[in-house]
Amino acid sequence: MRRIAWTLAVPMMLLFLLCACGRKETDPLQAPMDFRGTLLAQGGCHFVAEACAETGDRAWELTLDCVLDAEGSGTVTVLAPETIAGVTARIEGTDGSLSFDTLVLGLGTLSDSELAPAAAPGRLVRAWARDWIASAGAEDGSLLVCYGGQAMEVRTRFGADGTPVQAELLQNGKTCFTAELQNFEWKAGTNDETTEENVG
Repeated sequence: MRRIAWTLAVPMMLLFLLCACGRKETDPLQAPMDFRGTLLAQGGCHFVAEACAETGDRAWELTLDCVLDAEGSGTVTVLAPETIAGVTARIEGTDGSLSFDTLVLGLGTLSDSELAPAAAPGRLVRAWARDWIASAGAEDGSLLVCYGGQAMEVRTRFGADGTPVQAELLQNGKTCFTAELQNFEWKAGTNDETTEENVG
């Protein structure tokens, strides 16, 4: 009887080990790396950001239409609030320098930062394309990826389709810019002549 039990136990243990070896663990870093590769290959992206920017003791609620290359340069046009809708800022260079054709947004700078609120979407895109990925993992049913760290950190949630749906910018551990991202598409699929027009 003991011999029969032993004869059955060995094949079952081998089967268990083979099943365990066959299970493929998903690397949480793969999704942000794939996204980064596509972002660089497509030359940038276009999205609408429903954003909240903290500037000192004031919070601004903004809707921004963003057409940005993989370096974070491009245009950000205010869609709301209505009082400043149509003002377009051009983001240039890795420091997020802004230029305007007509009206200038006097919103100040993000808390503990020299970055203007209109330049924040460019900083998000640059992090997705260039910054060190500090961590990545599932949280609340989505993939949360943290880029950079120390002085400035970008946290991004990715949806099931592998594109960002929510992002926040932290300066010295304090959240200063948050955005719900909508209508995400690759820049190669946009009409730059219409999206980058200054309607201010």
